[in-house]
Amino acid sequence: MKKRLVSDIVAEIMMILVVLAVGVIVIAYLSSYSTSFINIINIKNSKQQLNIKQYIIPMGAYIHNNTLYVIFNTGPWGEELYSVFINNSLINSCEVSYNNNGWHSLPYTLPQNTIAVIKCQNVSLPSSVTISYSGGEVEVEASPT
Repeated sequence: MKKRLVSDIVAEIMMILVVLAVGVIVIAYLSSYSTSFINIINIKNSKQQLNIKQYIIPMGAYIHNNTLYVIFNTGPWGEELYSVFINNSLINSCEVSYNNNGWHSLPYTLPQNTIAVIKCQNVSLPSSVTISYSGGEVEVEASPT
């Protein structure tokens, strides 16, 4: 049987310590990386949950003197209206108003829990109206009065 010298034992202990140190460094790095990855996932989930809470509720739509009016209510977070489509065609001449605050062109951000009106000129036929907003899209039917 071969005798082990002190230097062999010290070398083995040092090798074990080096391996453990490298392992701790790798675990710390991966832990911080996974934490930032989890934070990114949580941020995306928060944005999706916020979009779920964002909505508008159509209350009525009609056409009078070739002008389309859509009355709706915004949700608890307010909404940003992007555009209006009539019979699947983008209409650039629509405006929105709330609280007798004048007419504003789209896109426009509305405050929370607000009753608002969208007005579009030169519409005469029964129309399928799609409103694109920060929470998605909503569709309503309008017919002449």
